[in-house]
Amino acid sequence: MLTCETPDDKSTWDFAIFSDQALWRTHGQLVADATRCLPGSFDRPPRDPSKKISSGYKAWEFLLYVYGLLPGLLRHVLPAKYYQHFCRLVFGVRIVLQYRFRPTIDLPAAHRSFVLYIEEYERVYYQYRQERLHFVRPSLHSLAHIVPEATRIGPGALHSQWTLENFIGNITREIKQHVTPYANVSEQALRRCQVNALKAMILSLAEPDQAFPQYSETLGDGYVLLPARDSVQRILPPVEARALRDFLGKEGVSLRDPNWAAPVRRWARLRLPNGQVARCAWKEAALEARGRKPRRARMVKLRNDEFAEIQFFFRIKLHDHVKTLAMIAYFTPRDPEILTYSHGTLLACTHLGDSSRSVVYVKHIVSVIAMVPLPLNSVEARTAGAATQFRERFFVVEKPGLEVANIAGRVEDFAADADGLDSTV
Repeated sequence: MLTCETPDDKSTWDFAIFSDQALWRTHGQLVADATRCLPGSFDRPPRDPSKKISSGYKAWEFLLYVYGLLPGLLRHVLPAKYYQHFCRLVFGVRIVLQYRFRPTIDLPAAHRSFVLYIEEYERVYYQYRQERLHFVRPSLHSLAHIVPEATRIGPGALHSQWTLENFIGNITREIKQHVTPYANVSEQALRRCQVNALKAMILSLAEPDQAFPQYSETLGDGYVLLPARDSVQRILPPVEARALRDFLGKEGVSLRDPNWAAPVRRWARLRLPNGQVARCAWKEAALEARGRKPRRARMVKLRNDEFAEIQFFFRIKLHDHVKTLAMIAYFTPRDPEILTYSHGTLLACTHLGDSSRSVVYVKHIVSVIAMVPLPLNSVEARTAGAATQFRERFFVVEKPGLEVANIAGRVEDFAADADGLDSTV
C-alpha cells in the first residue's frame, strides 16, 4: 500500500512477504485457528486478517494480533533481520501496556528496545534513501517519548486514549435527546458524577458485587472455587495419585501405604483475583472429544513464572486445615534459543504430556494465558521426525493490559452458564 517513488522498486521490498496472496491467506487461517486457544477473558479474538483486516477490524483485535500472535506467527515466514526488528517493538510495548512496572528494571529495558527499534528501522527499511523518506511516519518518533513520559507521569493506563475513548462510548450511549446531543451529553455526565459521589459517600447505595453460583467456595485473597464439581469422590488414576503423594511428601506428610490413592472430588473452575476464570481439562477436553471447540481457558501462569495446564481442582485436609489444590501438567521452560533469537519476546514451551502430573496450591496461579501452536520454520521442518518432535510446542500469549481491564470492570461473567463453557468457536 505504500507509495513507491522512483528509482525505488517494489520487487526489492523483501519485507513485503504478504504480497504473495497464497501466503497471506495461509497466515490469515493461522490467526483464525488461534481463536480457540485464546481464553474468553481475552475478549474479542482477532479474525482472519486476510478477510477482515480492512472491514471493521477492532482496535482490540489489532492489539492481540500484533502484540500477541504475530511474534509466533511470523517467525517461520519473515526474514530474520525484519523479524528480530519487529520483536524489539513488541518487547517494549508489552512492558508499557502494564498497569505497574519496575522503574529501574522494566522501563530502561523498554526504552532501550524502542531506541534500537527506531535506529534499526531507518537502517533496514528507510535505508537513508530520499525516495523512502515517507516510510518514516510520525508515530515512529513518538516511541522515543513513551518511557520518558511514563517516568514523568506514570503508566500509560493513567493518560492513554483508551480511557477517554471508553468514557466517550459509555456516555454517548446514554444520550436521550438527539436534537441537542452535546447539551444532553453534558447533563448525563453531570448526573453520573453526582451518582458516583453519592455511592462513594454512602456505600450502601453502590451495586452489590456479583453473587457467586451455588456451591462456590470463597478461598480468600480474591480466589473463588466455582462449580461444576463431581457429585461423588473418585479415586485418582496412578499418575495423578503419584503426583499427590509427591506433593504430600514435600509438605511433610508421612504415608503408611506407598501406593495410597486418595479419593477426591474434582472442581471445574477457579476465579482469580484479576477477574479471570481458570478452567480445566476435565471439562474442556470432554467437550473437545465430542466435537465442540471451547475457547481454552485451562492454560495458566504460575507464581514462579512457570506455565502449566490445569487438569482439575480439588480440596483435601492437610495439617488439620482444608487446602485447595490444582492437578497440573507442566510445560517445559522457555526455549532459550528462540528466546534469544526473538530478543526475549517469543516464549516457546513444550507440553510435557499426559505422563507428567504435579500438584500446586491454587493461590500459586497468577493468570490465565493462551498457548498457541508454534509453526515450524524451514530448518525445523527438515528435521527428522519434526511432526512428532514439535507437535506439543506452543508459544505464550498473555492478555495485554490485563490489570487495566480488571480495574475498568472488564471481567468474565462466571454466572453466564453452569460450567462456563458456552464460549465456543
